[in-house]
Amino acid sequence: MKTSNLLSLLLFLFCYSWTTVRAQQLSHFSQYMLNGYLINPALAGSENYGELKTGYRSQWSGVEGAPESFYLTAHTPLGKMNRSNTPTSFPYRERTGSKSLRQNYRTKDVLHALPHHGAGLAIVRDKAGVLQRTDVGLSYAYHLPVSRSLKLSAGMTAGFALYQVDEAALELTNPNDPAFLGSYYNQAKPTIAAGMLLYSERFYAGFASAQLFQDELSRHFWDKGATENDARSRAHHSLMGGYKVYLSPKVSVLPSVLVKYANPAPLTADVNVKLLLDDKLWLGGSYREQESFVALAGINIKNLVQVGYAYDVAATGMSRYGRGSHEVVIGLLLHNRDRVFSPSDFW
Repeated sequence: MKTSNLLSLLLFLFCYSWTTVRAQQLSHFSQYMLNGYLINPALAGSENYGELKTGYRSQWSGVEGAPESFYLTAHTPLGKMNRSNTPTSFPYRERTGSKSLRQNYRTKDVLHALPHHGAGLAIVRDKAGVLQRTDVGLSYAYHLPVSRSLKLSAGMTAGFALYQVDEAALELTNPNDPAFLGSYYNQAKPTIAAGMLLYSERFYAGFASAQLFQDELSRHFWDKGATENDARSRAHHSLMGGYKVYLSPKVSVLPSVLVKYANPAPLTADVNVKLLLDDKLWLGGSYREQESFVALAGINIKNLVQVGYAYDVAATGMSRYGRGSHEVVIGLLLHNRDRVFSPSDFW
């Protein structure tokens, strides 16, 4: 097969996996509710502590060259004076007797909450075959109390996306083939994302947009016959919401939804439910519209470490070619002075 034809095939599979199946140019993680900052920069600094998380996703296990994704994020509050009073975190020391967390954590405690800032860093890397994309972004968020128990935050992420072809993974019959030479396949483009979030200890609703710079990628990167419209990066919009329901002092249910849209792909939705047991162990499930069913599980280890796992089963014909998708998330709570035992990761 000629190098140009091989590259075109790989590019097609790359675009198919990011656009047709996920209806997105950006990566998607099944456990985004463990790290909402990946979707909405308004979450940067929302907690009483710094947060460092890493995640890895292997899609369509058993398929050679199938997409893989990795991320590393960190964010922390700045200037948050009322560290022991927050609408989103429950200090472990306040969990006494048979009272529920809701009873122990009274909203009057945040009556005098002050505005604060948040800052964050996100690195996301996607790879499909020999093609890869790396995103690096810095975030800022502002959190403003609007009532005794409610906060409104707005955030922005600015950075760049690096598109690359792994030349070492290709065996070229002609290394000087003009179809593969030049900077067509190694490009850096600016990126920007913005979001808003309304949240309390039991509720959240937010909206975010990513890839707002819809500049033209090199048409040669995608296909020699691509039009200017085809070669443009697309803005991705997300609408999210969720609510926390206490069934007993030690059991809570956290339903949530994430709606995504990126023109010209159709609107898609993820519907999720998570059962939290004694703030330590959680189990859940998710349905990604026209794509997959997801089983979720995780554990909070004291007030320092959080581990989550997800297994996706395709709801489409792709199930014939692979053994599902695996995803692992590990998080660290940094400077957790209030010994928050259960992070408010229900988004």
